[in-house]
Amino acid sequence: MAQQATKTRRKDRAREAFMLLMLSVVLVFGFGLIVGKQETSNLQQAEAVPRTSAEETSETESATEAIAVNAQPETETMPEFHQASSFRSAEPQIYLRVNHTKQMELICDPGVNLSEAIYGVSDENIAVVDEFGMITGVSRGKCTVSVFCGTETLKVPVTVRELTVRDGCTYVDDILIANKSISLPEDYDPGMLPETAEAFEELQTAAAELGLNIYQGSGYRSYQYQITCYNSLVDAYGEEYANRVSAKPGHSEHQTGYTVDCNTINETFINTPEGQWLDKHCHEYGFIIRYPKGKEDITGYDYECWHIRYVGVEAATEIYEQGLTLEEYLDVTDVSNHYDEENEISSSEAEETAPDDEMQTGYEDENLYSPEETVYPEEMVLSETVLEETILSQYQETVPADAEDDGIEIIDAPLEAP
Repeated sequence: MAQQATKTRRKDRAREAFMLLMLSVVLVFGFGLIVGKQETSNLQQAEAVPRTSAEETSETESATEAIAVNAQPETETMPEFHQASSFRSAEPQIYLRVNHTKQMELICDPGVNLSEAIYGVSDENIAVVDEFGMITGVSRGKCTVSVFCGTETLKVPVTVRELTVRDGCTYVDDILIANKSISLPEDYDPGMLPETAEAFEELQTAAAELGLNIYQGSGYRSYQYQITCYNSLVDAYGEEYANRVSAKPGHSEHQTGYTVDCNTINETFINTPEGQWLDKHCHEYGFIIRYPKGKEDITGYDYECWHIRYVGVEAATEIYEQGLTLEEYLDVTDVSNHYDEENEISSSEAEETAPDDEMQTGYEDENLYSPEETVYPEEMVLSETVLEETILSQYQETVPADAEDDGIEIIDAPLEAP
């Protein structure tokens, strides 16, 4: 009996221990469920509250500042902008001068309404833009104009240039300009500038490595020499024709010291391997085709595939890639095919009319070179006799059939392009 009672007590103790263990497991599991539900509830509440981290605050402030010129939308209603795909700028890069204005032209897909577009600018110290997209240059520099429409944004780089007058010569961002509307002084006589000669020699060398022969047909011309060239064309073929193919004295690119006429002064040059290579590669050496085809109404001159102008590699590359003329690139005074004496801007007038903030002084004269100081590669030099005979024969081949011919004898002087 005693043994039986002992066994019964042992079984009871084991059963009690097992029950306590099971109770502990249940309590731990239940407590875990309660805590998990509480954390989930807290997390959901946290996600429902708007985030205000420093990073998000900065992004919101930046987006607000970007359109602050024309609107101040509330931060919580600010849309998330992405790169525009339904509208774009007609110009990938906008160039204008200080105190000049330019309308931003937008091209949009069908169904896109740009009437609600908002314009903004990254730096109002460089340029400002109004609610209609009219950009005004403030000071020399670069900035970005943004256009916000719907949930899309378009950003267009803007370069503002400054016109200065030094010793009667007109510069835009240090690039010397001479055209039908802007002239050079009669005593400006630098000769072919060394940087032009060096760059042309590099161009020649590169072409020669490909078996191409590019040489100088005409280079620097003084003011006085241009008088002879221009008057010869007027006397032979009439003023209207002369104004399309030659510059009046003081308006010739050749007087700048930055210009070279290559090979044959004839439109057939573009059909030669040399002409085609020059057209596609001269910018790599800092030159541009000064009077490109299809831009006659801007430059005021007929297309000249042989006429190259040195402006430096950076500017030449931008002009080439964007298909611009020097006038468009520098935003200088408009010119026309028919030269108008009344519309001419002389260097003295430009200096008098230029705003005070566009004047620049203190230039060093060592940047000017006299013909005696200019060093020319031997292969670039042609005698005046050879030059005159070459150019005269080339022009006689290209004179239009209806040009004036009243029997006047052409004087013994080169007839050259602008």
